[in-house]
Amino acid sequence: MSAAGLPRLTNHAQVAGVAGPPRHDPAVFQNDMSVMTTHTLPRALGLLLLALSLSQGSSLAARAADLPPLKSGDIVFQNTSGSAQEAIMLASGTQYTHVGLVDVDAKGRAVVIEAVGPVRVMPLESWIKNGSGKKVTVKRLKALSDADAKEAVARARSYLGRPYDHFYYETRDQIYCSELIYAAFKEGANITVGVEQKVRDLNISTPAARKLIKERWRAHPLCKAKRAENFQACYDLILDQTLVTPASIARDSQVETIYTNFGKDAE
Repeated sequence: MSAAGLPRLTNHAQVAGVAGPPRHDPAVFQNDMSVMTTHTLPRALGLLLLALSLSQGSSLAARAADLPPLKSGDIVFQNTSGSAQEAIMLASGTQYTHVGLVDVDAKGRAVVIEAVGPVRVMPLESWIKNGSGKKVTVKRLKALSDADAKEAVARARSYLGRPYDHFYYETRDQIYCSELIYAAFKEGANITVGVEQKVRDLNISTPAARKLIKERWRAHPLCKAKRAENFQACYDLILDQTLVTPASIARDSQVETIYTNFGKDAE
């Protein structure tokens, strides 16, 4: 998911020493320390808490064989590293930054359909290894019929090869991980799993999210279509963009947890 939190704009030129008094000026030093505390401390604390949480579960790394019997249509969650994943984690308040859909064949072999790069199919064991600390949560729709599961999986497979959506935009010409799950159930089985939220309703006041948007805004399809002339104009448009996060799928009342080695505070 893929999809983009963000502090108020600051005088980056002054912080960088491009303008203003010499760097040894005590007033500038005090101002720099204030900026550093305001902008980097929340991010550092967030990353520290995540690292501690993941390290505590490292001895409980999962293997496919450790999981209970899975069914087609099960939804799997993990944490992956990267700037976009950090932004997702802080914006949605969950450790889950990636999600996939399980498909089980007649011989009981489980694979995961996921949107990462192009949409692809991965053996479950390999998918688990790609997550931080080999931690995984498995959730299942409580009233999902075999027929609906089959339809959802078929719809997910119809997206195989579809490029990844780095802008978390609403169109389906590109697609991000939680959008794939949402589309699979909505378009395949007419079941709504997860919630479409506006970007402004997420916690996007973190440096990680703002940095992500600033890196990508010029190529954002919405901002290009609306001919946004600068970052702030594009940012205002993005605030009204809708997306589906892994967290909203995990927290949906229709799903239940059948396995996790994340711990109780994961979501």
